Amino acid sequence: MADPRKFILQLPADRRPARISLPEVLIPDIDWFNARRAVKRRYDPVMGIEGIVVHATAGSTSGGALQHWRTESPASAHWIVPAEREQTHGQSIIACVYEARAANHTKDRVSNPAVNRGRANVDHWTLGIEIVNRQDLDQYTDPYSDWQIAMAAQIVRYCWAKYPNLKWVFSHASIDPGNRADPGRQFPWDGFCQQVLHDPPQAPRFALFDAQPEAGEMDDPSRSPCCA
Repeated sequence: MADPRKFILQLPADRRPARISLPEVLIPDIDWFNARRAVKRRYDPVMGIEGIVVHATAGSTSGGALQHWRTESPASAHWIVPAEREQTHGQSIIACVYEARAANHTKDRVSNPAVNRGRANVDHWTLGIEIVNRQDLDQYTDPYSDWQIAMAAQIVRYCWAKYPNLKWVFSHASIDPGNRADPGRQFPWDGFCQQVLHDPPQAPRFALFDAQPEAGEMDDPSRSPCCA
């Protein structure tokens, strides 16, 4: 199996994708998380975003991760990707912290010389993705679903298109190998990177409005959209 301590991807500047949207749902108490499980970024919330950290929850459900963060650990992430056992799997991801805030998803002191010149205070220049997976609770035998991998890659592509200085995608284990092994040896890093770097099949695109008025729509001057 692959070594999650070596899960590091440097995004090529000449392959930045087009803007996309995410099928995300905000948790009802997202303001509580922003106030108590995140802080103001030390760097510009757009130009200062330079990386994305891939995590795994070491639990069974999104709700379990959120409850753990609320009551036992002052941690958080920007998004959670649900597991197959959850109803939202295949439909939507969960937004937990606003992108403009620094979520509490790594320790301030950790770093890796191979990632962004070894900069510490990773929370302040990254975004965090948590994927629901049982990890060491199942001796790293809980498989990731195809949808989870595709959705994690879609989040990266969304961020890559949005943040001009985003360059690094890496595992939690790569910056804190003594304490963390996520997303684990069973995470298909190579396949994930392939999905990040290559355009997915194009879905049909629909116009937000008709470019041409219907016949007779503008014949009556009183129906002009302009202000009087």
